[in-house]
Amino acid sequence: MSAETIHTKDFTKKETLEELGISVLLDCQVTTILPAEKKILYSTSNKIKHLSYDYLILAMGSAKFYLPETNKTAEDLKLLTYKSPIETASAYDKLANSQNIAIIGAGLIGLELASSLALLQNKEITIFEQMSRPLFRYFDEEITQILLEHKPDCLTFVFNKTFYQSKKKGKGIKLSFFDNTTKTSDVAVLAINPKPNIAIVPSTVAVDFDKTINTNAYMQTTDPYIYAIGDLVKVPFSSAINKAYIPLISIARKTALIAASHIAGIPNIAIKPMERTIATKIFDYYLGSTGITATEAALQDFTIHTVTKNFQHYSDLPEYANFTLTIKIIFDKKSHLLLGAQLITNFREVLELINFFAQAVADKRRLEELLFHEQFYVPKLSADCDFVTETILVALQSIR
Repeated sequence: MSAETIHTKDFTKKETLEELGISVLLDCQVTTILPAEKKILYSTSNKIKHLSYDYLILAMGSAKFYLPETNKTAEDLKLLTYKSPIETASAYDKLANSQNIAIIGAGLIGLELASSLALLQNKEITIFEQMSRPLFRYFDEEITQILLEHKPDCLTFVFNKTFYQSKKKGKGIKLSFFDNTTKTSDVAVLAINPKPNIAIVPSTVAVDFDKTINTNAYMQTTDPYIYAIGDLVKVPFSSAINKAYIPLISIARKTALIAASHIAGIPNIAIKPMERTIATKIFDYYLGSTGITATEAALQDFTIHTVTKNFQHYSDLPEYANFTLTIKIIFDKKSHLLLGAQLITNFREVLELINFFAQAVADKRRLEELLFHEQFYVPKLSADCDFVTETILVALQSIR
C-alpha cells in the first residue's frame, strides 16, 4: 500500500498507518525525553520502555485551559474542560444531563459548543465573555452583531464579565466574577485561554515567557534534533506582527508539513506569515475571517479604511430564496493593500470566498488587482453577481 492509494479518512486507522510502515503505539504515555541520548521513555501496561530517535517532533498540543492564579483550588474541578478524550466523554455526559449550563468564554470553542447544545431540548445556556462581543479575535462588530441577531432563544450572552473563581453549590456550581456578581448553574464549561502542553519538554529546548516553544523558520527548536509544531509554538502573523500564539488546526497542519519537509531534506520550505484564516458554523450561519481585524489594524502603522457590503440575492433558483451574505474588508487607504476580510452567510458554498481573500492577503494584493480575478461562470451553479468585485468596487468608490 502507498499513501497515494488510500483515502484521507483511512489515515486515522491504526492498521492503515502500520501498512505504510508507521509504528503506532497507543495507550502509551511519554514520561521523559533524554536529548543527550536521543531517547524517550514511555509507560505502557505499568512498564517503562524506551525508544530511540534520530529526530523528534513535539506535537502534544495545548493543555487544559488556563485558570487565573486566584482560582487554583480543588473547587476548580467542578469546572468542565474537554482537552482530552477522557474529559470530553465526562463533559458530554454531564452536559447531556444538565438543564442550566454556563459557558465561560465566547470564542470559537465556547460558541461552537453553545451552538451544538442549543439543538437539544430544554437547555438554558448562558455565555460569559470578558469582552463586549463574541469572537472578538476574528470579527469586528458589524459581523458579530448579525450573528447575535440570530441566536437561539435558549441562549443568553453576558458581556464584560471576567471570571474569578468557582465553588460547588449543592448539586451545581457557583461562578464568581471580578465585578462581585455571581451565577449558579447545573454545570459550567471553561472555554478560555488554552496553553501549550510542555510538561515533558526537556531543558535543552528553549521556552518563551508565555510557555510556547521557541522555533526557527523550519519549526526546529534550540535542540537541532527536536522540532515543535501546532499549539506548542507561536507563528508569524500578518506582515506587521512578529509572532503570535494562534492555536488553530489549520496552523497545526502547516507547521507539521514544514517540520516534516525540513527533516526530509526538502529545501526552501520555511514558515511564512500566517493570516489566521478560520471558518465555522454557528447558529445555522457560516462565518469566515482572515488577516487582521479593523480593531487590530488601527493599532498598526496603516491608514485604515473598511467597507461592509450586504447581499440578499444569489440567483433566481428557488433554493437560494432566503440567501444572505455580508462581507467586510479592511484595507490601507493609501496603498489600497488588502489587510483582512470577514464574512457571514447562511449558505455553505459562499463560505469558500474566505479562501480567496486569505490568499489575496497573503500575497499582499491591492484592491485594483482583485477586480479581474479568474473564476468560472455557469448559470445553474454560479451567483448572478460577483460578490468580490462588487465589494471591491464599493471600496474603491468610497475612497475617491
